[in-house]
Amino acid sequence: MTGPSRCQMMALVLASALFACSKRAPEATATKATVAAKPALKTTEINDLPGAFDPNDPKHGTRKLMNLDAPVYVDGVQVAVLRYGDLVVAPVAILEGGTPSFAVYDYLKSIGIAPESVKSIHFHGNNDRIGSIEGAELLKDKARFTFTFSSQTTGGAVQRWDTEGLKNEFVFHEIRKVTVFVKKAPVAIHPQKRCHLDAKGECTDAIPYAETAPVHGTRVYVDGKMVGFVKRRQIQDVVLMGKTEGGDHKYNVAKFIESLGVKNDGIKAVELLAGDDVIARATPEQFERLAPEFYFTLPKHNHGKVRVHVPVELQAKEDKPAERDALVSSVLVYKSTTPAQRELITISEDTDLSVQLASNANGGGDEGKAH
Repeated sequence: MTGPSRCQMMALVLASALFACSKRAPEATATKATVAAKPALKTTEINDLPGAFDPNDPKHGTRKLMNLDAPVYVDGVQVAVLRYGDLVVAPVAILEGGTPSFAVYDYLKSIGIAPESVKSIHFHGNNDRIGSIEGAELLKDKARFTFTFSSQTTGGAVQRWDTEGLKNEFVFHEIRKVTVFVKKAPVAIHPQKRCHLDAKGECTDAIPYAETAPVHGTRVYVDGKMVGFVKRRQIQDVVLMGKTEGGDHKYNVAKFIESLGVKNDGIKAVELLAGDDVIARATPEQFERLAPEFYFTLPKHNHGKVRVHVPVELQAKEDKPAERDALVSSVLVYKSTTPAQRELITISEDTDLSVQLASNANGGGDEGKAH
């Protein structure tokens, strides 16, 4: 059998290019949900949406753990990481198959950004091609702009809005990082290259106005707002509490949180996250009682990701419970909000692996350098 002719090959390439440059995101049968404090959850079709979970993909188990820590910046300062595990905002809809859908408007509020103050939001996709929403567009139609995660409650964040009629109609699908402009002027997006340009006129992945690299250490949130992260050289001496039998320094969890300006009174709950999995949860009584001996260590070559010594009573219930050390990507502290009762996941090599992969997800390149 002969292969396709040159003309046939050119037709295939042209058809692929036209598909990739479509102005619209692939349509789903979802009906728009009204953004409200306690939105009603709705069901819709998800099978044909891009990035949907493929149970037949043999590489999915490892691939889904990579490139998930999408940093969120406001005027060059990182304020959060956009991933399912770090969210405290409620979904506006539940898609068929159990995939929660979230409103961009609600998400901004949950991480401490007033949507009314936003000039523009830039969503950096694959190859750093950029889609965007103007602040006025967001306020005009709050329910229009939603996102999900590619594998229901894990995976990368995915765009779910139609871009027709927007100032920037580019469709980018996967969200690799987010830059929000509030007080500073939005950086221009090249109309053809769909990227930010450097001084030489080339596409750049540098974060506008940023002077520091993306956060790699374990993040600490209070009611959804990131209040700090672990960096070995910045840990105060008051956090130290001796050494382990192996000679590693022990750092007190409660005192570290307090060193970030967070008082330990009035806490409703504390959760430890390994990627998108909740691996430990403490009630107010448990956190107060365990605080004197609740500690973490800082393994080398883990980019500031901590290993917490987790008491049995904070873990998922098992036949043979035991205290364990677990790598932790983020700590969620709840004071004025109440945590969703997500299932506790057993600490394992898999949960540690998800943290290790996330530690290296944003390394390299010139991210964090100012334009």
